[in-house]
Order: sequence, then C-alpha cells, then structure tokens
Amino acid sequence: MRSEEAIAWLRRVGGQLYRNNPHESGRNAWVAVVRVPRTEGRAGTLIIAVGSTMEEAAETAAGRWRRVAGRAEQLH
Repeated sequence: MRSEEAIAWLRRVGGQLYRNNPHESGRNAWVAVVRVPRTEGRAGTLIIAVGSTMEEAAETAAGRWRRVAGRAEQLH
C-alpha cells in the first residue's frame, strides 16, 4: 500500500493515523485506528494496528478490517 492509498483508505473508513514522538533510537511507531461499524447481530469492532511506517500500520488495519467485515457479510 502506497502512502496515498493508505491515507485514502483511512479517510474512506473514518480511521485515524498517529505517530509517536521521535524516539532516541531513531525508531518510529505508527498507529492506525479504525472502527468496523456495528451491524445487525454483530457489535462494532475497534481495530488498532501498529507499524514502523504509516503504510505498514494502514495495511495491517485494512487487512483486519476486511477480515472482520467479510465475516459480517458471510452471516447474512
């Protein structure tokens, strides 16, 4: 997932992206937070994904989001 795709996907699903303050070690942590909406028969799900880049965090969140949303679709 490229940067532009990550940002576009997060905007589409109403997600947020956070970055830690630069650490002395030079390592960064990015956190993508998205919510899979509630549907009939299933509570909403909060997904928190961490990565060393924003793309990695967003891609991990997107994969989890698809799995949860896919399960909801299979129930109907």
